[in-house]
Amino acid sequence: MDLGEPGHASSNSGPAVIGDMVVVGQQVSDNQRRDAPSGVVRAYDATTGALRWAWDAKRPDAQAPLRAGQSWPKGAPNVWNVISGDAGLGLVLLATGNAGNDHWGGNRDPEDDRFRSAVVAVDLATGATRWAFRTVERDRFDYDLGAQPVLTTLPVGGVMRPVVIQGTKTGSIFVLDARNGQPVAPVAYRKVPTDGMPGDRLSPVQPQSVAFPNLSGRPGRNPERIDARHSWGLTPLDAALCRIQFHRMRYDGIYSPPTDKGLGTLLFPGTVGGMNWGGIALDPARGVIISNHSRLPNRVELIPRAEVGDPAIGDGGRRPDQAVAPQKGAPYGVDRPMWLSLLGVPCIAPPWGYIAATDMRSGRLLWSHPLGTGRDSGPMGIPSLLRVVIGTPNLGGAVTTASGVTFIAAAQDNYLRAFETASGRLLWSARLPAGGQSLAMTYMHRGRQYVAIGATGHARFETKIGDTLMVYALPE
Repeated sequence: MDLGEPGHASSNSGPAVIGDMVVVGQQVSDNQRRDAPSGVVRAYDATTGALRWAWDAKRPDAQAPLRAGQSWPKGAPNVWNVISGDAGLGLVLLATGNAGNDHWGGNRDPEDDRFRSAVVAVDLATGATRWAFRTVERDRFDYDLGAQPVLTTLPVGGVMRPVVIQGTKTGSIFVLDARNGQPVAPVAYRKVPTDGMPGDRLSPVQPQSVAFPNLSGRPGRNPERIDARHSWGLTPLDAALCRIQFHRMRYDGIYSPPTDKGLGTLLFPGTVGGMNWGGIALDPARGVIISNHSRLPNRVELIPRAEVGDPAIGDGGRRPDQAVAPQKGAPYGVDRPMWLSLLGVPCIAPPWGYIAATDMRSGRLLWSHPLGTGRDSGPMGIPSLLRVVIGTPNLGGAVTTASGVTFIAAAQDNYLRAFETASGRLLWSARLPAGGQSLAMTYMHRGRQYVAIGATGHARFETKIGDTLMVYALPE
């Protein structure tokens, strides 16, 4: 990997066991340097531990061993989320992130553009690329794929076909033929602004799945577009300051190009999405998917290289110490905080997070609700202690049961909830000892059904940190 310092890369999702392979990806630190460590994905023999293949966007032969002293290619897209696969189809499914540096890409390679923010199908036996589908063209927005690809079968033209369902930060639900990567539900390529920064190349169009509701903001047919009237605050003063900030940022809807002018660009949906880690839950009997998503903007400001004082990781830098992410190798560093008021609350009115159910056969939104209360969050980081549903930013997914129940935590309050899958009616909730930014699971033991979740919290979501495994059971 040619890692000079810790902090460049880490394995932050568990390995996938597919057939007789153990497949593992890795997270590569965002916005540090163009020559960041590779996003290589490796497959090991589950019996012997021998390396069988290593997929990298810039290495066409996944089974060719490295020469002595050789490292994986620099700055290639990585796979930081959970990997999927199907031994019967002989497929490994990778949902990729960005190449080195998120918000300026004038020096990216063709392979970076081909494989970033994409669903990539890899041959299980050889690691060779079978197909790739990009969910964002020339991504300059950090709209990488945080959600795991979901394999299932759906009726297409009256015939059951194996498909891949991919949720995205941009709110689209893409449905692809698992055999060739072609969309089996309509995808429109919409015109977007192209007047980005000097030396960069932006795509004139971006894909949007139009057969299903968009889940990047308020659920609807198209991505939500906000304006100054959405500016919000707890007092007239912080609301007015948020409104002033809105007018000092560039905003042309989703896919607004990054800029170094004014206060930068309003990125909405923000870097957490839309749909993110945790992905979607599938109820195959009912043909329904359950998804959760955040509705939270960022303020993305490019900082000219001469004004960037923070060194990158590898040059002595550390992420917690950086006021500006360096983006070494680009003409600009980047500052991209959440768009918050002086009181530390979002500058747009709630809800800031949702849970939703979508009928995969008709494309219809069955129901959606704000997810989460203000019980454990509030202005200046002080919990409000009010269990009033407002919809909070969320991270972590749902699990569905055959009896028609959906379990999910994910929100900024410390609760595990159960909803009726068909209607969205809240059936039950339980207080967790720490944040539930994880996925619940369900299993049977001696005829009794259990639901388990790791309550460990999440520092960047400002939920309580803990180390508890909570297990609940149906009555005997």
